Amino acid sequence: MTHHLCIQALGTGENPNHRSHWLFLIYTPTDDFGDIYQVLPIDLERLWYQYDLREATTIKTPQAVGMCTIAVLDAKTRLEVIRVIQNEPAPRDGKRRCQDWTVDVMISLEVEELVQPGTAEKWSQRVGMTARELARSCGEDWVEFRPL
Repeated sequence: MTHHLCIQALGTGENPNHRSHWLFLIYTPTDDFGDIYQVLPIDLERLWYQYDLREATTIKTPQAVGMCTIAVLDAKTRLEVIRVIQNEPAPRDGKRRCQDWTVDVMISLEVEELVQPGTAEKWSQRVGMTARELARSCGEDWVEFRPL
């Protein structure tokens, strides 16, 4: 059974003070649900985040605008990807946010050779993009949930 590793974008990110929220989604293409791996703010003033896992969550939520496929995983690789994601510390430095954490995870996934070389660099260039820009940048890998 194959699984897809995606970045899901929540919100349009049109306001530079409120970027789109990025999270990792691992799902089986035949299902309309998947597992969400993300960091959520626990203190917005200090920009402190905590890791959050939500299993068997509906993929198309009202806030979700779309997702970009990063990799197709077999069962063994899926477990390795989950381990890497869970081991990445949540930002608590007052600077990094969810998109930055996502890139940090991508770097670790690339080091472990679980995603294609250059994936982390590609995603680091996407930090701060609006959902519309992200969709354009992802091209055929983007699945749109609602018009942007």
